[in-house]
Amino acid sequence: MAIRVNFCIGIAIASSLISAIAYSPAARPNDAEKLGTTRALPSLQTRARPPLQPETLHVGMLETQFFGYAKDNNWAAIATIHRDQFTMHKLQPGGEGLYALPDRQLVYVRGFIANIYFESDRLVGMRLTADNRDRALTVPELLTLVRAWFPDDVLSVIYQVAPSDPRKSVVETLIGTIPKAFEQDLGKASLPFCRAIVFPAPVPVNTLSTCNRNT
Repeated sequence: MAIRVNFCIGIAIASSLISAIAYSPAARPNDAEKLGTTRALPSLQTRARPPLQPETLHVGMLETQFFGYAKDNNWAAIATIHRDQFTMHKLQPGGEGLYALPDRQLVYVRGFIANIYFESDRLVGMRLTADNRDRALTVPELLTLVRAWFPDDVLSVIYQVAPSDPRKSVVETLIGTIPKAFEQDLGKASLPFCRAIVFPAPVPVNTLSTCNRNT
C-alpha cells in the first residue's frame, strides 16, 4: 500500500513540475533565445533598407556573391567569355561611392571598364581599363579604391600610367591575378607596368610604387 501511495505522490509532483515549466515566463516564445533557440535571419533578398555602404569584395568570393554586389550597385553587363574552368565578365561599374579605412576616404567606382576573372566560380582578379566616357582614376584614387573594395585582403596591384600625362591617369590595372587563359588581354598599351602592394587598414594606403618594363 505504501508503494502505491508513493507512486501516486510522484506522479502528482511530476505533473506539477511540467505545468510550472509550461507556464513559466522563461519558456514563452518571446524569450526563446534564452533557451538557446537559434533566431532565424531575414532573407538576404528581402532587405528592409539598403546598407549605409555597399558590401565589400574579397578574393575567393563566389561568382553569385559578386553579382549580388554588382546588381545592388547598378553595374551594367557588357560581355561574358568562358575558357576551360575560367570565366571573364566584362562590366561597366555603377559609380557607387566607397570609403577606404582608416580615414574613410571617399572614392567613386567609375572611370574604367572592369574585366572580372573567376576560376571555378571563385574571384581571382580584376582588370580595369580606362573608359573614355569618364575621367580616369589617378594612382592614389586607384589604390584607395582597392583598399575600399577589398578591406581585408593583401593585394598586388600592377598598373600603367602614360609618362607624359601630368595628371598621371591610370591606363590599365590588374588587381590580384589574371588566369593564364586570359593573359593575352593584359598590357595592350606599350607602357611600363608599375607595382604596388595594398595592405588592410590601419596600414596607410601605399602610393609609392616600383616601375619597370618587366613587371
